[in-house]
Amino acid sequence: MRNRLRLSVIAIVLGLLGGIGFLISQSLRAQWKQEAAQTGLDLLPQIAQRIQDFHRIKTQDGRTVWEVAAREAQYLEDEHEVVVQEPMVRLFLKDGRSIGLSGQTGRISLDGRELRQVDLTGGIEVQFADYTVRTDRAQYLRATDRISSPQRVDITGRELDLSGDRMEVDVAAQRLRVFRNVEMTLRPGSHQEAPHDRPAPRP
Repeated sequence: MRNRLRLSVIAIVLGLLGGIGFLISQSLRAQWKQEAAQTGLDLLPQIAQRIQDFHRIKTQDGRTVWEVAAREAQYLEDEHEVVVQEPMVRLFLKDGRSIGLSGQTGRISLDGRELRQVDLTGGIEVQFADYTVRTDRAQYLRATDRISSPQRVDITGRELDLSGDRMEVDVAAQRLRVFRNVEMTLRPGSHQEAPHDRPAPRP
């Protein structure tokens, strides 16, 4: 009788332990699912804001003012910024010409629907008249309508090659300036063209 009673008690204890273990596992599983769902909700806004083949354009009085395109973009709503991959920015002048910027990555700051600032990094090319500017960092500020680079720039044109430690482009005035340690190489025959045919960089 004692052995049977002991076996019965052991069986009851084991049963209780099994039931408690089952309840604990169910509780942990439910908690894990809730945490996973919450994590998904936290990530959802970022995932939902990822855009492939990003493209924006601003027109005014029937004229294109600026255009922004990128292979991929992610909109950061709280910061009013767009993080872009392989961006291309084109600024259109009133005479119909344009200035283009491209790079590997960048950040575009917005003020509502207006373009406020563009910061580009990596393999940057600026197309300015007949000149190509290459550098690793560049910034465009809409308030001043200027493109600047705090790093070394190399400029290639049909008439000359130019390099320096810093650059600034006045978009409205179509004037490019290069500062510090400026080196210039003129190509033979460049004097045959009238100087007013195209704006030249000014060191």
